[in-house]
Amino acid sequence: MFNIHSTEILLILIVALVVIGPERLPMAVKTVGLWVGRFRRSFYKVKAEIERELNTDEIRRQLHNESVLAQIDEAKAKVESVAKETETSVNKIVNTDNFDPGASNATDDQNCDQEEKSIQEELQEVSDQVEEVAKEIYHPNGNPKVVNSEPTDKKTIKQNDGIS
Repeated sequence: MFNIHSTEILLILIVALVVIGPERLPMAVKTVGLWVGRFRRSFYKVKAEIERELNTDEIRRQLHNESVLAQIDEAKAKVESVAKETETSVNKIVNTDNFDPGASNATDDQNCDQEEKSIQEELQEVSDQVEEVAKEIYHPNGNPKVVNSEPTDKKTIKQNDGIS
């Protein structure tokens, strides 16, 4: 701790002997020893407490990072599943017998009224799923209960985003 040599300690003891006197010197050395011991113990307690706090903060940070990575992986998996569902529905639409990319609107109206409704419903479902995944991606740190309980109409969402 301190860089004091033996000759310096001997000099301090000689000066103390002259100043304090031989009768009170043993009691003064004992008192100084007690105070130094108390100081060292409190210093090491504070040091140990600070190290414990630093390790606790480090562990908390690591756990938080792991939970964020898990949320990102979940969102990524959901996006991939929605993309696969979208791809299969688009392939299903393209591979139907009635699909003709060069057909006019009149031909489409006559042949595909019912099929068009089902396609629109599928696209609506897929867009809803994409919106849910986007909410989870843009609010990863939010409480899942709070994120799921947010209003879903677009005006309220825009108002909430404007506030943040």
